Amino acid sequence: MQGLSMPVFAAAATAAHEHSPAASSTPKSTAEAWGRINGLRGKLAGLVEGKKLADVHDVTETLAATLKTLAPVSKDLPADKLKRAEGAIGNLAKALDAAHDAADENNQASVEKQLKAIDALLKVLAAQYPADIAATAPIAVTSSHEHGGAASHSHASAAEPTTTLTVVSPGPLKAGQPAQIAVRLANKQSGKPVTTADLELAHTKRVHLLIVDPSLSDYHHEHPLETAPGVWSFTFTPRAGGDYVVFADLLPTATSVQEYARGTVNVAGTARALDQKPTQSATVDGYRFDMQIEGGKIPLEGGAMVKVAVTKPDGSPAKNLEPLMGAFAHGVGFTPDLKTVLHVHPLGEEPTDDAQRGGSELSFHIAPVAAGYYRFYVQVQIGGKDKFAGFGINVIDEPKTATVGQSGPVTYYCPMHPDVTSKTPGVTCPKCGGMKLVPKKA
Repeated sequence: MQGLSMPVFAAAATAAHEHSPAASSTPKSTAEAWGRINGLRGKLAGLVEGKKLADVHDVTETLAATLKTLAPVSKDLPADKLKRAEGAIGNLAKALDAAHDAADENNQASVEKQLKAIDALLKVLAAQYPADIAATAPIAVTSSHEHGGAASHSHASAAEPTTTLTVVSPGPLKAGQPAQIAVRLANKQSGKPVTTADLELAHTKRVHLLIVDPSLSDYHHEHPLETAPGVWSFTFTPRAGGDYVVFADLLPTATSVQEYARGTVNVAGTARALDQKPTQSATVDGYRFDMQIEGGKIPLEGGAMVKVAVTKPDGSPAKNLEPLMGAFAHGVGFTPDLKTVLHVHPLGEEPTDDAQRGGSELSFHIAPVAAGYYRFYVQVQIGGKDKFAGFGINVIDEPKTATVGQSGPVTYYCPMHPDVTSKTPGVTCPKCGGMKLVPKKA
């Protein structure tokens, strides 16, 4: 059997520095392993962005140790992907070492540079696991957070939830009628309530509830308050009937890894039909939202950039977007089976105070983990009120193709070895043992 052996990964991950910290437990799947890896990468990005370099050292060591946990759950990796994974792991070890050395020297610019290298290498490593990640994640999640034009970090899948979610309602819910309900959060193993003390702040809140009906046409983003240990209450007004799905976006302090707990609540009333028609424009309260997809399509491999232009009712550009959960917009998408959540934030500078305003064009990098139809919502705040613009987008399961521009042929390069280039598509990198070169953007 061709597999990913523990000694190979252990040797690669401990290169240069000896990373002694180990993961708290061996993951049971590639999805769980990647959930931990991406969660730690997100934590590392937060420290770098917040210029908290004193804590970078420990996180880089923990991330390096966590990378080794891919070995036990990657036994069936094909030989070609094994070579690429080995190369990425080795280079990641070096980049992580360089990042924590720079942090120890309090060199902010150097740490930021290494973080970009880490991002690129993680993307290469993740490319060896797309099928496993998409297939094994109970709730496949991708989250991209773009800060100041820096490279994005994507959560290819959330960690296996450590939290259970139960919806608590004083009575039957009815379409069109507001109701005071709650979710009860509990630790899956101990059964103990998950309280404020058990959760870290993530985008200004400890609990984000993403709620959507089976037709994907009625989406709500709620922030409940803890009214009893583990009981988080909020007001909810469903607009249709059916079994609504409630996702709790959480960052437990015990793991510092993003996870999604999931529950359902039934609403009495007429259920809406699912419409999977692609749409790239929406009007909400007179404001128009128009989406433009780079290249005209969103491939599963690599995703795509999308731009959303916001226009006021009078036709002028809407440059009055208010800060909302630490950003000027949030993007959330769902698939019809309600097992995949796509959560992205716009590129560009994020607001630092409530007086700042953004717009009128929002740019997102959509990097999905599953092909097919998504109902994608862009949430903004104007005049103190949330506005949700819904779009229908399709993710196609085919690789991105390069085009020949007016300036001449496309140059292809290796993400792991940028010095390896070619003008011929399909060429592989001799240093990586067969990695296909990718087109270089102009």
